[in-house]
Amino acid sequence: MGEVREFRPGWSISRLAEEFGMDRKTVSNRIREAGVPPMGKRSGYDVYRLADVAAAVLGFAEPGAGGEGGVIDPRDLPPKDRKDYYQSENERLKVEVTMGTLVPAAEVEADMADLVKQIVHFLDTLPDVLERKLALKPEQVVKVQERCDAVRQQLYENVMAADSDGDARDSA
Repeated sequence: MGEVREFRPGWSISRLAEEFGMDRKTVSNRIREAGVPPMGKRSGYDVYRLADVAAAVLGFAEPGAGGEGGVIDPRDLPPKDRKDYYQSENERLKVEVTMGTLVPAAEVEADMADLVKQIVHFLDTLPDVLERKLALKPEQVVKVQERCDAVRQQLYENVMAADSDGDARDSA
């Protein structure tokens, strides 16, 4: 059976090297290159969260990505890399449009406008249709009209709230 150790938060370089079957220098170099900050110190030595260092130790982390999950802002890249990034993004978007997984905003807006027009037309004509087909009394028609108006107002408020929260194109 393996040895039982007392749990202490944080992993030392030696313990990481032992667990991953690597040399201490290799582990230390990879953590330093990835820029992973220690979570604290124990007996004067840095200790790390396993979740923070695992990718770096295994060689999957980008150099300098430390602690940010590897997210890099393209505006911080050198000009050539920035150009390559945006060209690849343009190609990715073209592929997604071709595959049908990405729909241009203008198409979505046109489809939504058609849908809203159909709903509004239905709500506008519903009281008249009910009055003619079911011979509703004027009081009943007024109640239906009030309910239709309330639904239209709620739809309007929802659309305006969604629009004020940010345009969908801003999040893409």
